[in-house]
Amino acid sequence: MHELSYISKVVRLALEAANENRIEHVDSVEIDVGEMTGALPELLEKAYGESTPGTLLEGSNLIINMVPVTAVCDACGCEYHPSKENDYRCTSCSSTKSHITAGRDVTLKSITG
Repeated sequence: MHELSYISKVVRLALEAANENRIEHVDSVEIDVGEMTGALPELLEKAYGESTPGTLLEGSNLIINMVPVTAVCDACGCEYHPSKENDYRCTSCSSTKSHITAGRDVTLKSITG
């Protein structure tokens, strides 16, 4: 379950941010989850619930924003969503040369106290 490793990192970063900002109780933690991670929201929530007891995050809500994969074509500069339906090719020029610009990370977006 790789969701646990993502949540462990999120919890560590959220606790560091809370300490740096002198937050004594956290109400919510918001994360961006890239489509390419393969992480499932329900497993992230479960791992979060299991990782926060006894911390400033205990009882806080985990807000998950799913981020689709976005690529930029190296040939024509078009931004597109690579998928099986388009054979992961640029939707403008059909090139296979591109670079991913979003959708492959789990990122701590914010914490609220």
